[in-house]
Amino acid sequence: MIQLIGIPSFAGALYPGTDETPAALRKQGIQALLEQNGLPVSNWGDVVLPSYLPRHDIAPVRNWPAPHMVWEAIIKQGSSWFAPEKFNLLLGGDCSIIVGVADYLAKLYGEKLYLLIIDAHVDVVKPEPELCVGAAAMGLWFLTNENLLWQKPVSVDAGQIKVLGCQNPPAETYGITTITLQQLRQNIKNVSEAILASIPEDGRVLIHFDVDVIGKAEMPAAYAPSETGLTIAEAHELLTYLVADPRTIGMEVTEFSALKDTDGSNARSLVRLLADTLSKGLSTRKLQPEQEAILK
Repeated sequence: MIQLIGIPSFAGALYPGTDETPAALRKQGIQALLEQNGLPVSNWGDVVLPSYLPRHDIAPVRNWPAPHMVWEAIIKQGSSWFAPEKFNLLLGGDCSIIVGVADYLAKLYGEKLYLLIIDAHVDVVKPEPELCVGAAAMGLWFLTNENLLWQKPVSVDAGQIKVLGCQNPPAETYGITTITLQQLRQNIKNVSEAILASIPEDGRVLIHFDVDVIGKAEMPAAYAPSETGLTIAEAHELLTYLVADPRTIGMEVTEFSALKDTDGSNARSLVRLLADTLSKGLSTRKLQPEQEAILK
């Protein structure tokens, strides 16, 4: 069973577009294609966001506190749609939604939670008093550091976060493991197996799939498209390995700009990628003990 949830937000971004992605992917038939591939879908609609989310360019965090308001909505509503025994597919949204999703999951799983971030960037920009930056560039910093913007402890230990496919890792990654695009491409299967082998047997894995990891030639509708990146075929291979692991509880898809996709072709490509990846990956995985108990 797939739990399908939309998070239609661009609170962490400068421009709109990612807020329209859940509707765009539904329009291109993501639920129908998942079901055609043999995966029952429970469609929970979208997370209900506040009717007013501030927008401004005031340092240190653009649009603050709008990103925090989105994260709080995810945390408060997560219990109504998140199902640990099912695969949760979250349609974002800019990539700052990782903070709300990971904060919610950390409450459930604590130190057992691991984040596999497939992204062209490592989002660890530290808020600075004189520089206005979107929260989309800060998500992993917020998760792995205490901060003064609101009272919040560290949510996820940096050692439990792996970024795959990044192109220019920053000098300071705060202890987060990074696998560059070049390293990943040398052998996607071996890298995937090594990453999964480093996670304890009782771990729980969330995949964060930022579509800008795919090169501009095949995914120009990414919010910030990469001149070079994974091909769709390579992304399919990587995601299939990760989804097939029974410890993987869900995937969030971010940084697709529906406004750039005027003819819907990129949304159709993304829908096909997700549906095929999930059907192939989930069909080969072994059930966790709690999943077996539910089915009996």
